[in-house]
Amino acid sequence: MEIMTSILRNCLYPLKQLVVPDSQIYWLYLLSSLLITLLLYLLHLAKTEEKKSFLEYCFPKEVYLHRSAILDLQNYLPMALIKSFVIVPIATVISATAIANVVSNFLSYLTGVTSLFPVTEPQFWHHVAFSIFLILAIDFGYFYNHYLRHQSPLIWEFHKIHHTAEVLTPLTLYRHHPIDYVFQTVAVSICSGVAIGLWTYLFGSQMQVLYLNGIPFLLFVFHLTGNFRHSHIWLAFPYWISHIFISPAQHYIHHANESKYYDKNYGKIFAIWDWMFGTLYVPKSYEDLDLGLPGDEGKPFDSVVNFYLQPFKAVFKNTKNQKPLYVSVLDGDTTSPNQIQD
Repeated sequence: MEIMTSILRNCLYPLKQLVVPDSQIYWLYLLSSLLITLLLYLLHLAKTEEKKSFLEYCFPKEVYLHRSAILDLQNYLPMALIKSFVIVPIATVISATAIANVVSNFLSYLTGVTSLFPVTEPQFWHHVAFSIFLILAIDFGYFYNHYLRHQSPLIWEFHKIHHTAEVLTPLTLYRHHPIDYVFQTVAVSICSGVAIGLWTYLFGSQMQVLYLNGIPFLLFVFHLTGNFRHSHIWLAFPYWISHIFISPAQHYIHHANESKYYDKNYGKIFAIWDWMFGTLYVPKSYEDLDLGLPGDEGKPFDSVVNFYLQPFKAVFKNTKNQKPLYVSVLDGDTTSPNQIQD
């Protein structure tokens, strides 16, 4: 009976994404996106004589009826089910909590001290500091993993799917290969686990992450505008803020297929990692961009089935006809996969 209940719960995962706060397509984030879009629409009307309805502005046919958007829609159900049956269990096994315990226990074993600066009665600011420290660690894990997924020819074959999108919609978020999701899940779990373990060793385990609506408060704030990261609507932050936080417009640029935008804006929440690693690009105004992969590189990904099969075909082809992709990485070949033609 428990097995059947678990299977049913997993099957409902695609619908559940609309009602759980840790999902980017949670109803509240969709509502906040609509409200922000309405504000941008009113500003648009004030600046132009173009007569366009709100629906045309928010859901243009050339975007939502595009073949790429239809593929995103077709891909959502199978990808959500794969996440539920495969990715979530992997995240449970390779959990941040388990890694944190290993790290803190190992440091305690090395030094003979359970906690260097134990805080037995934490104040509010202790919880704030811990929350910020953890979200920085999680975001760095996302950033560096994202960087590797572009720079490693092997991993790029699986991440490439996400960049085949020629238009962006909120469902483009799910345009990933399961292997790509595994890389991301493991990287974030490791970084967050190490951060929690280090913090526990330094200050003890009394501090808690501050939550808002059931998720870390900084993630909640991020999700309020997160749907614009995969949207035709240009939402940019002031220039100086864009050096601290990645704006949706900066992620839109990350999807551009022009060479000057390659290897830019890997971050998710914070721009500081891109700034530090020299991969930050901050637009000074709106930029009209072509999205997707250059040339015919995206053609093999013409169906949901090929989303999942093509990366394996590409890896097999490369390992059969030339030196293996993993050898390229070991040899120090760091040519951006964005510039590699099939």
